[in-house]
Amino acid sequence: MGVTHSPTATITEDYTRTYIQSQHLHEASKALLPGGVTHMARAFDPFPLYIDRCQGAHKWDIDDNCYIDYWMRHGAMLLGHAHPAIVEAVQAQVSRGTHVGGNTRAEMDWARLIMDLVPCAEAVKFTSSGTEATLLALRAARTYTGKSQIIKFEGHFHGWHDYVACGVTPPYDTPMSAGIPEAVQQSVILTPFNNAEAFTAALESSDDIAAVILEPGGSFDDTVPSDPAFLAHVRRETARRGVVLIFDEVVTGFRYAVGGCQEYFDIIPDLTTLAKVMAGGLNGGAVVGRQSIMDIFDPKQDGDWRRYQMVPHPGTFNANPLSAAAGVAALQLIATGEPTKRAQEMTSLLIEGINDVLKRRSVPGCAYGRASIFKTFIGAEAPPITRYDFSQVDRDTQILIQGPPHASELRQGMLLNGVDLMRVAGFVSAAHTSDIIDTTIQAFDQTIVRMQNEALLP
Repeated sequence: MGVTHSPTATITEDYTRTYIQSQHLHEASKALLPGGVTHMARAFDPFPLYIDRCQGAHKWDIDDNCYIDYWMRHGAMLLGHAHPAIVEAVQAQVSRGTHVGGNTRAEMDWARLIMDLVPCAEAVKFTSSGTEATLLALRAARTYTGKSQIIKFEGHFHGWHDYVACGVTPPYDTPMSAGIPEAVQQSVILTPFNNAEAFTAALESSDDIAAVILEPGGSFDDTVPSDPAFLAHVRRETARRGVVLIFDEVVTGFRYAVGGCQEYFDIIPDLTTLAKVMAGGLNGGAVVGRQSIMDIFDPKQDGDWRRYQMVPHPGTFNANPLSAAAGVAALQLIATGEPTKRAQEMTSLLIEGINDVLKRRSVPGCAYGRASIFKTFIGAEAPPITRYDFSQVDRDTQILIQGPPHASELRQGMLLNGVDLMRVAGFVSAAHTSDIIDTTIQAFDQTIVRMQNEALLP
């Protein structure tokens, strides 16, 4: 892993000269795909790498350079890439058919596992993605309560559909996407996160609030960590007012604990949205929750109910057999608790090692995180936060979400040293070992020194 560095070139110059095939593919891709990418997070300056294969905690690019991977398919691969049990399950299902156009035993097994593991899950409605799950959960909440508005927190990400496009990144009064109708924006009440007084005021501002949706681990994939006392306040106030509380556990599900954040914090929502880890690395999502709300999806043989009261959810790939096979195989392993525990232990080692490097090199910044999700922030604008103290986060929310300066050079330098960060953060899997963590810390140290030599860091 790692490549030979030119003694006179900058990090970006070395990156550009090293990954020629990826650069050529990206130029060709621009004629086929908008911007040459299929996910905005994969857009990268000066160009992204093109990956050939993955195994365990590693990935290889088209030039056969090997990297320790911390993208982990955007957090979906808690077990690591190409886990033998999942590969075997999917291969077996492919031989029996990729879509049967009917009900399967696998979807029942999958639902039963989710209900066994996720505390709030009294029933399961499968979707094809996390975005679809949050869209469906909000519609269910509006139907159940007969109300139309939702409360969403500044900096929280719940996918790309219209109702959650508001308040994702600063400035929060501008949606993250063009094309969001003003009427939709008016149905969303934005409020600061971890601020009990502001949240209570938002609840009291309208008698038409159907739901509160949030990332229980914290804003923007845990970038601004949640205060457990605040989560408890949200639960109390929503329950008191009959407002549906939705935990978006697309990212945190099965990572914070086998039962997700709701088990970790012992705070049970009314509905939960899931995806990523739930489907064993394949596409798939779900809305789970209280039976009284989930009954809204029941296609009863009643014409008036179907036409006027239920929430229909047709979807060609709902609980598709390949995802069901992967999901069952993954959750059977996760149910033991060992993969979640292992990934968390490795994350703790990584956070401690990165902070040791920053201290030893006298670089302002920190690594922090909970469970198997880690973040880094380096440079003079680094907020006063440590792994154990989140008390100063509130006033630095916008800084944390916008990210540190020279994030591109940090990732380029890490790639040149054989490590692929998800910008300045990442997800750790059960396939990461202590040796892999040590190698990552060494790569981080080498990258920091090089950034200092280029005057990118003090």
